[in-house]
Amino acid sequence: MKLNNNDLANFISKIKLQPSNMDKYRNQLKNLKENLEKKISEDTSNGLKVTKYIIAGSWKKHTILKPTGDNPIDIDLVLFVSGDNNIQNDLKKLYDFIISYLEEIYPQKDIARDVDAEGNTKSITITFTGTGLQVDIVPVVQLDEPEEYVWQPSRRGGKKYITSISKQLSFSQTIRSNNPSYTSIVRALKWWRNYKELNPTDSQPGLSSFAIELIVAYLDINYGVETNIEEGLIRFFKFVSTNKFPIIEFDDSINSVPITFSSPIYLADNTNKENNVVKRLNTSVWNEIFDEAEEAFDTLNIAQSRNNEGDTITEWKTIFGPTFNIK
Repeated sequence: MKLNNNDLANFISKIKLQPSNMDKYRNQLKNLKENLEKKISEDTSNGLKVTKYIIAGSWKKHTILKPTGDNPIDIDLVLFVSGDNNIQNDLKKLYDFIISYLEEIYPQKDIARDVDAEGNTKSITITFTGTGLQVDIVPVVQLDEPEEYVWQPSRRGGKKYITSISKQLSFSQTIRSNNPSYTSIVRALKWWRNYKELNPTDSQPGLSSFAIELIVAYLDINYGVETNIEEGLIRFFKFVSTNKFPIIEFDDSINSVPITFSSPIYLADNTNKENNVVKRLNTSVWNEIFDEAEEAFDTLNIAQSRNNEGDTITEWKTIFGPTFNIK
């Protein structure tokens, strides 16, 4: 049997971060923002300084899931840094500055720096006690041109790239406005990704939340807005398991897709075609994602052919796990 949006509302409600549980995170975020604003307003130094910040990621895009043991709440905090035109050539200096800056704001907090084998910083995280909230720090430097663009160090270390945080967020807002089911579809797919252990880790690439968001957006833009959650999931699984996965790029983004690339697929950042969101994917991991998507596509079609609710739910549970239910 087919499940409509009302049927799936209970499942979506169970996997998303509930408004009643958001206040404890909001209070910690509010405190962080107040401390940042105070520090920014009082900073009169002539050297490196933070000029502004933006909360980004799934929290801002309204696609955040409830925390689980392996997947805590994480929020991206983008810090705009100025004061040194050559800082892009000295990422160690940039990260050292960010660490000292955060320690001034939160001297009592454990500010973790993740480094690679060569000692280069890959990421900086603040973890809040009590809630387990993790704030991933993203330093960026504003560019003069193109307008609204920044350069940002890769979170995996090494290469810097150009993107636009503000355009990413406005793009997401437009997609959400055009499709009231967009966030539900994305949340369900992220839950599937996590249940099937296809999420990226430090040791292995995977299907990032940003990649899922962009693919769902691409399908809405190119094949029509799909407000039926079940059909939106089926369409995603069918698309990802196609043997001829297209190069995905978006209008109103700068530059061009490279002629050659090493990853099995190419999914461009919606603000810059030179940025491959799935650059870390290798053939082995992509084949696993492909196989799981194909299995999910077949299973949901089988679920639609079942004649009773119990058998239908059993099929859905093989994709989304034992927590799936419609009651």
